[in-house]
Amino acid sequence: MRKALCVLFATVLALMSLLGTASAAPTEIDLSGPAEVGAPAADVSAQALSCGSGNMCAWPVADGSSSRCSWGSADPDWQGGDVRCSWSGSRAVRAVENAGVSTSYTRVCLYPGANYSGSVAYYVLRGAEAPNFPNVLIRSHKWVTGNTCW
Repeated sequence: MRKALCVLFATVLALMSLLGTASAAPTEIDLSGPAEVGAPAADVSAQALSCGSGNMCAWPVADGSSSRCSWGSADPDWQGGDVRCSWSGSRAVRAVENAGVSTSYTRVCLYPGANYSGSVAYYVLRGAEAPNFPNVLIRSHKWVTGNTCW
């Protein structure tokens, strides 16, 4: 199990290294896998993320212990929308929980640009947590149906 987690962590790191690479088509990264990807196997101190039912929450810390921003609907601009996430312009997202309950949506997609833009889209499946989000600035998000963010 530990070897599989290490391989998965290495794969995620390799994908993250491609973020700066030009691409003809947008890329999606699935962050709905095991909650402990990349965490030491012996670490049992990590707490579960806490996000209200029906919401999508993001934190600038991997353990979800402070500065939570929470939305009940899509937001095209975390810095200028109805819900403003004060830290999102200067601090990267380190953890995300998709506590959405509507079966109409399969995932929440997160984008580095306003208005759902950017060369990479990250997604977290409904009901999943991503406490090891890839440490990137996020500016917008929306719930989607199907298997793609684009």
